[in-house]
Amino acid sequence: MDWSKTKTIFIFVFFILDIFLLTVFLNKHSASQFDIIEESSIQDKLKNDDIKYDKLPDEVEKTPLITAKAKRFTKKEVAGLNKQKAALTSDQTMIVSHLDKSIPLDKDWKENLKKFVKEEVLYGDHYEYWGYDKDQNQIIFSQVFKGNKLFKNGSGQILFKVNDNNEIDSYEQTMLEEIEENNKESVLPATQAVNNLYKNGMLKPNSTIKKAELGYYTLVQLTESQVLSPTWHFAIEHRGKVNHLFVNAFDGSIQQTDKE
Repeated sequence: MDWSKTKTIFIFVFFILDIFLLTVFLNKHSASQFDIIEESSIQDKLKNDDIKYDKLPDEVEKTPLITAKAKRFTKKEVAGLNKQKAALTSDQTMIVSHLDKSIPLDKDWKENLKKFVKEEVLYGDHYEYWGYDKDQNQIIFSQVFKGNKLFKNGSGQILFKVNDNNEIDSYEQTMLEEIEENNKESVLPATQAVNNLYKNGMLKPNSTIKKAELGYYTLVQLTESQVLSPTWHFAIEHRGKVNHLFVNAFDGSIQQTDKE
């Protein structure tokens, strides 16, 4: 058996399959575009249920789907890192690093960590603070594309680990690259996305919408790449707890909830 030829055939077949799946998805998405239906005031519904919110984002310009692939870091890139001992995983898609000096979670920890990311992490200006998951003892920075976060994306984030001494002592970094924009299309207004959450019982009375922002969420994971769709992220606080809700900005489907 000529394993070299067989391997080449498999790679070619998977490549063709990736193209086919992407084409099917894009065609399906294009066919599912719908006209935004004007409904009775969502503002009145929220007011009646005592759901508070600041001003929601205004209508957004047409926004594209994007495709991207996992970056493979080089040994040369990692060798240039300072104030840490860093190494690559075997597939080179993740940097695992231990800080020379831990960052204590004091009153200034967030600003100190943001400074560290900007100055000492590879491509640190491509990431923004997401949040602190106390259950997992992790602090998360999300990758950003043209000012929009890549939500909950394991291939585009930095995870800082908090040790038993309440200090940040290590991190894992992944990154997406070769990000390409596809056809731009109109997106749902934030108010329409909120209305979809309300109709599906996702907004409890006496809640507060703490944050509303547009970013990207992975819809299709291919062998070597992924397709990301514009998505609304809402942080909803209820009885002291925050629930993160994600609504596809094209078809209004609810992608995921994430309690912390």
